[in-house]
Amino acid sequence: MTEPLCGLWIDDAGRVYTCRATAACGRTEQAATFQPFAWLAEETIHAGVRLEPLKGEGAFRWLAQADSLETFGAFFKSIPDRAGVDVLKPYESQWLLQQRARLYAGMKFADLRRCQLDIETGAAEPGGFSDARNPGDRVLAIGLQCGSRRELLTLGEESDAGEKRLLLAFNETLRELDPDVIEGHNLFKFDLDYLRVRAKRLKVPCAWGRFGLPAEFRNSRMKVAERWIDFPRCDLPGRAVIDTYLLVQLYDLTAREMTAYGLKDVAVYFGITPESGEGRTYIDGAKIQHAFRDHREQFLAYLADDLRETKGLADVLLPTYFEQARVFPLLLQEAALRGTAGKIDLLFLEE
Repeated sequence: MTEPLCGLWIDDAGRVYTCRATAACGRTEQAATFQPFAWLAEETIHAGVRLEPLKGEGAFRWLAQADSLETFGAFFKSIPDRAGVDVLKPYESQWLLQQRARLYAGMKFADLRRCQLDIETGAAEPGGFSDARNPGDRVLAIGLQCGSRRELLTLGEESDAGEKRLLLAFNETLRELDPDVIEGHNLFKFDLDYLRVRAKRLKVPCAWGRFGLPAEFRNSRMKVAERWIDFPRCDLPGRAVIDTYLLVQLYDLTAREMTAYGLKDVAVYFGITPESGEGRTYIDGAKIQHAFRDHREQFLAYLADDLRETKGLADVLLPTYFEQARVFPLLLQEAALRGTAGKIDLLFLEE
């Protein structure tokens, strides 16, 4: 029996990287070559591209397949009428479709290595809003929770050198935990983007992916009912990034019962934290830095509660998308960000 696929990435050179779950709950990584393909309306000859005629009366009569992404890219650019070409992206979906493979096949939701992530930040100006672009504003702590293991990494000294050590410790801890999924609330627009800006300033690599590959960022948008949400998307090779802030809004599409989408509000809505707040540590946002300096135990309890509530949210909202990734040839992160029609279309394209 093939070991379950729990991570997949295709790099810019066209190399396929896979991560599989072993019988001992470990993870093993492999690399292979990728042969990208496209459907064509007309026969188009190009060096290094194989053509196969297709049966039937459909608009696309040819299947074109190349041995490398470089050749495929040159071929695609050489076609004058792009309307006569259908290319499936992202390429990870192409590979899954080719192999008739699925992520997490043979796995249960409980088998996923899930890691919750939350950061706390401070501002140089007392009472000010922390902005990663301000040199004196810093990451104060990074909380990670993976199963029964919880790591609350804190800033040793409030200096560039101290923050750099904190970011490097985060990289190393994430490498050790090696999660399949990273979960956070407002993860795209705040936590990961803040870490990216600070890492760039302090010349620390965003070494958060598998296979020795760094994080990739790009601007993206998502439609939720009548609203468009713009966010800086982060992709981690071999891992899924799940933002519960977005999942909550998708959940509320039909009910329209929530008055706010902040972590503490939705944790109460879903019953993760009692409405009374009993057992939950609260700190006013303007006092986070003060608590970090003078009330460290309270500060760490607050961070730990953020991780607990994030996990509770993902426990409720993520299984739906986990099952979709087991059915459709797409990544878990894509399942959480793409519409239903595009997912169903993948099954038709596979056939």
